[in-house]
Amino acid sequence: MVMYTSLSDIGLVRNENQDDLAVVEHEGALLAVVCDGIGGSNGGSVASKMVTDLLCKSFLSQSRFNDLSEIRYWFTSTISKINEKTFRASLENIKYHGMGTTLICVVLFKGKAVGFNIGDSRLYSIKDHKMTCLSHDQTYVYEMYLRDEITFEETATHPKRNILMNAVGIDSKIEFETIYINEPWDHFLLCSDGLHGYVADPLIEAVFANGSLVSRRDALLKHALEAGGYDNISMILIEGDKE
Repeated sequence: MVMYTSLSDIGLVRNENQDDLAVVEHEGALLAVVCDGIGGSNGGSVASKMVTDLLCKSFLSQSRFNDLSEIRYWFTSTISKINEKTFRASLENIKYHGMGTTLICVVLFKGKAVGFNIGDSRLYSIKDHKMTCLSHDQTYVYEMYLRDEITFEETATHPKRNILMNAVGIDSKIEFETIYINEPWDHFLLCSDGLHGYVADPLIEAVFANGSLVSRRDALLKHALEAGGYDNISMILIEGDKE
């Protein structure tokens, strides 16, 4: 049995919450998605809601999946159409020019899981209280790290760490990371950088040592607010002993 809880908070500094999230179940599969909008005015909130709504609508319209390859095919086809629609909307309305959104999602099906990543929101797995980040930030500083220009530790504090190299809706074409999850897990955490950008991984990991899903969720929000609450804070926590 899989249980889940979610939360999206404006934080303490921003005037608007440009994050969006959803969890939907259909034909024995579960989709969890977190989007963190970018763009001037209210473009970011428009983009994140548009992408979340369209992805969930497509998921709920599908026939029953047979395997993970069918899920990846569905996502590939769907995100291409969603990206085109978001990009076109940004061109047609000057208020939305330059808008886009990160996207992190996971699909659970028959005890298996596959994730998809665009941008710098993250997917973590937790097993026996040990946490692993499954996604890779698509940011300027992470590319610097891959080129051995900075250390991995420096990516967390580099002044250009928030520069995205990929997002939904910023170009006519879209690329994404596929995350096949083969290791056992007790929990998944999907979150925007309003959480992982201000709360260190060891502190996030410690929250999963004990407590209920809701108490863990609330503790993570508390840590993010105590760190300054500089950004919108969104998360989905999923629990299910998957061997």
